[in-house]
Amino acid sequence: MKTLLSIDGGGLFGVGVANWLPKLAGNWKFDCYAGTSVGSILAACYATGMSPAEVQKLFNSDLPKKMFTKEGGVKGLAGLANYTTKGARDALASVFGDMKVSEVKHPLVIVAWNYNMNKEKVFSQSSNSSYLLRDAVLASISAPTYFRPLKLKNEEGKEEQLGDGGVCGNDPSLAGITEMLKKQKVDIKDIKCLSIGTTGEPREKKIKISTIKDWIPILTDVITLGNVAYTSYCVRHILGNRYLKVSPDALPRGSMDNFKLVPKIKEAWEKHPEKEALNFLRK
Repeated sequence: MKTLLSIDGGGLFGVGVANWLPKLAGNWKFDCYAGTSVGSILAACYATGMSPAEVQKLFNSDLPKKMFTKEGGVKGLAGLANYTTKGARDALASVFGDMKVSEVKHPLVIVAWNYNMNKEKVFSQSSNSSYLLRDAVLASISAPTYFRPLKLKNEEGKEEQLGDGGVCGNDPSLAGITEMLKKQKVDIKDIKCLSIGTTGEPREKKIKISTIKDWIPILTDVITLGNVAYTSYCVRHILGNRYLKVSPDALPRGSMDNFKLVPKIKEAWEKHPEKEALNFLRK
């Protein structure tokens, strides 16, 4: 049996995940890692061989604040993005250096979006593996309004504009399973997936549409939470009891770049029991 660890996107909510996953350290036997947005940072760290404790320490350092470096000057006034690509790139370079996707220790899948082609951009050992790992992660975290589209030259030398994998696969489970089937030649019956829902369980909310502006938060939820729910539905029915989604109920609601929420995020994950996940991994 081969086990996939899949981690959703969710900005600063990923700090809680980084602090919870060390509870599984005694049963840390993953054969593939998949991540989107902040999940891609976590997955990339684990895939390079960093321990859960080392990743926890990294996320409790000043890395998150370095990732969210404010735009200044004329660019900041233009309102095209809240944070600088340079700040995020420098922060990721301090973690991953010049390592390429092909050079990571363990199988890894990172999901991003190609604005030019209006399609997914998946980085793995079997797809787009010659990119720098830090660039693959930077592409995946470049969410609209938070960061500008990331301009990178593809393997044919043509410039592409890449962005947040959350718009197509905020839950990267299916991409991870596909990589295991394609690259590792694993039979679908021999795959199980532990999926981490970074921002919490879906909650019911009242919908009132009076003007066209009322659609904005609804469409934002559809783009991010919608594809998470759909992916989870598919994987749950494909894998059956070989699939487990972990996502605390008590997580606060708010912006993914709100540092004031971090203590509550950590607290919610700290209180979330790990027993079910441990039993799942021991099967």
